[in-house]
Amino acid sequence: MPHITVANGTELFYDTFGHPSARPLLLIEGLTAQMIKWREEFCQLLVNAGFFVVRFDNRDVGLSQKFPSVTYSLDDMAEDTAGLLDALHLTRVHVVGQSMGGMISQLLAITRPELVASLSLIYTTASSRWLLPQAVDREILEDHEDLGREQAIQLFLDGELACSSDEDIYPRDHAWLRELAEASFDRDALKSGNARQASAVFRAGDRTESVRRITAPTLVLTGDADALIDPRASHELHALISTSRLEVVAGMGHELPQKAWPVIVETIAANAARALCDSPSRQHPSTTTSNNPRDHNSVLAPTTTE
Repeated sequence: MPHITVANGTELFYDTFGHPSARPLLLIEGLTAQMIKWREEFCQLLVNAGFFVVRFDNRDVGLSQKFPSVTYSLDDMAEDTAGLLDALHLTRVHVVGQSMGGMISQLLAITRPELVASLSLIYTTASSRWLLPQAVDREILEDHEDLGREQAIQLFLDGELACSSDEDIYPRDHAWLRELAEASFDRDALKSGNARQASAVFRAGDRTESVRRITAPTLVLTGDADALIDPRASHELHALISTSRLEVVAGMGHELPQKAWPVIVETIAANAARALCDSPSRQHPSTTTSNNPRDHNSVLAPTTTE
C-alpha cells in the first residue's frame, strides 16, 4: 500500500481494490476520518459491482502527510485529490464523498470537471448553515496528542455515537466499531490534524451558487436521522444541481450502516451508469425514501421527471 506525492507536494497514502481495468471509483472520507472507515467489505461490494476502487487518507489524518502549524482550505484538499488522480493516471472517475469528503467532491467537480464521470454526495452540504450545533461542538474535532490508547478509543466511539442511525432499524455493532477505533488509533495515534481539518471545513466559503455548474450525473444521498448535517442540505443540493437525483434512506444517520450497504452500492452503481446513458435533459427525478435498505429497489429503476 503506497504513498504518492502529488503535484502540489502533498504526500498521500492510498490503496486499491479490484482490477485496474474496471471502472475507476474514488472514495473520499469525512472530517477526521481515515480511509479505513471505508470498510474493506464495503469496498469489495463496489468491486463486485464492477469498479476499481481507490481510497486514501486525506492530508493530516492516517498515514498521509501532516501539516503542523499550517492553515489550509478545502480547496487545497480538493487540489490534493485531483493530484492523486493525475498521479495515478486516472481520468473520468466515479467520485463518492461523504460529509467533508462530499464537500471536497463538490469542489473537484467544479474545478476539474474533466476528471469526474459521476458524483455521489453522501450526507453533505454546500453551505455551513446546515451544520447542526452538535456537528461543530464536538471534542473529537480537537487535537488529542496526549491521550492514551483507551482514552482515544473511547473518544472515537463517543464521536461515532453522534453519527448513529435509528437503532430500531440499524442496531449498532459495538464490537465492530471498537475494532475500527483500535485500528484507527494504531495507524495514527496522535490525531494532530483534527483541528486543522475542522478549521478548513468551518472556514469554507458558501458553494450554493458554484455547485450549479456541476454537470456530472449526481447522486445526492442522505438519511433522515442525520444529527450532524441537516438532511435539508441534501434537498438543497438536489435543487441546485440540475443533473442530480436524491435518495433519502429512512432511519440512517451520519454514517453508512452495514445493513444499508447493498442499496447504497446499488444506488452508486446506478448513478455511475448514467454517465454512459443519460442525456443532459433528463433532470430531477422523484425523490425516494427507503424504509428497508435490503428490499428497496426503486433506485435501480428510478422514475425520471423532466
